Amino acid sequence: MKRIHYTLIIIIGLLALPSGVLRAGVIRGHIDKQDTTVSPAAYAMAYVAECRTGVTADEHGDFLLRLPAQYDGKKVLVEYSLIGYTSLEKEWEVVPEGTPAPVDSVLLDFSPIMLAASYVTADGKDPAEYILEQVWKTADKNRKKVKNYSAHVEYTLATHELPMVAHILPGFTVMMAQIAAGFMGIGPVMNYSIKHDDLFATVSLDRQVKNGARKDSNHQILEMTPGLPKNVQNNVKSMFGKIDLYGLLYGGQNAWGRKFTRRSDFVLTGSYNYGNYIVDVLYWKDPNSDATATIHVLEDNWSILKIQVGRQEEAVQCEARDIGGGIFLPVSFVMKPALTRIKVADIPMFIERANAEIKDKNTRKRAIKLLQEYQARGEDFNPYIAARFNVRYGE
Repeated sequence: MKRIHYTLIIIIGLLALPSGVLRAGVIRGHIDKQDTTVSPAAYAMAYVAECRTGVTADEHGDFLLRLPAQYDGKKVLVEYSLIGYTSLEKEWEVVPEGTPAPVDSVLLDFSPIMLAASYVTADGKDPAEYILEQVWKTADKNRKKVKNYSAHVEYTLATHELPMVAHILPGFTVMMAQIAAGFMGIGPVMNYSIKHDDLFATVSLDRQVKNGARKDSNHQILEMTPGLPKNVQNNVKSMFGKIDLYGLLYGGQNAWGRKFTRRSDFVLTGSYNYGNYIVDVLYWKDPNSDATATIHVLEDNWSILKIQVGRQEEAVQCEARDIGGGIFLPVSFVMKPALTRIKVADIPMFIERANAEIKDKNTRKRAIKLLQEYQARGEDFNPYIAARFNVRYGE
């Protein structure tokens, strides 16, 4: 599981990509969560069931939800959700894109999970083993559904402070990242990201699959900041095909899924109500590292509602919803590699290194200012790559 987990995190993190479609109506919002304190609900989801559209918030809890033109001026019911917190619904007015949009601010309360005091299986199996066994039995049927379907895909790519990596971290670290990216087919994006300021891009496409053969249309970059070279644009557009989002939920026939079925990997930690379903929560932690995985499984239906994989501040989050005839699948990936982390106690040393080794005056000034800001806040410095996908599956 450890090997599979790291591979998934590295591939997903480096494959950070563009998404988002140009729509005429928007809702701009901010999501907080509350337990012992109030803090931003990073990567929470805002979802409008009426038009089967949703988006994941960024690491600060902020989001911009684009809706079809016919919703301009109308009020829609937005559902806000985050693993471990009580979902909340709120009605909000859609405004035309390009006009000032009021910020929809919501607060999600912590949702305690019932401890699984007892869980008796018919054959006496370990509960977690039994639950996962049922999931993989139904996974075969779910995989067959995606042999014939249509989908609208939107994805976004954002990078943060990656250029600093090339200036203040050892050159060997940077070189290894470039080599790994090259093997995975994302060399142009990686090379650009470590040499230029933060980038953001949005991409959309329509996909039709018949008997397993796929055909994409309307594949375009809708927005990019700054303007990207042609080879980087082409690399960005090619990335969605490299990630099997449905396979993140149902991978029983691959190594990822087989690891999940091992009794020693997962334990049943609790259950809670979700509509008319009872949801079981399964948890796994690598005894040799801080890698963890949590799966939320709908009982009786035996389908995965949510899956979350994390290692420190790296995270993969995936949520599926039954929308009648298809699956709405928002997925967010965040990568903050431990390799590139500069602890706050070491920042003065790296400021000295930046002063001595960065030749370009503007770059040197920017690097030092950035490090001083993190030092003043008492925070570690760690650049990241974030990718967010919204996939709406149809028949």
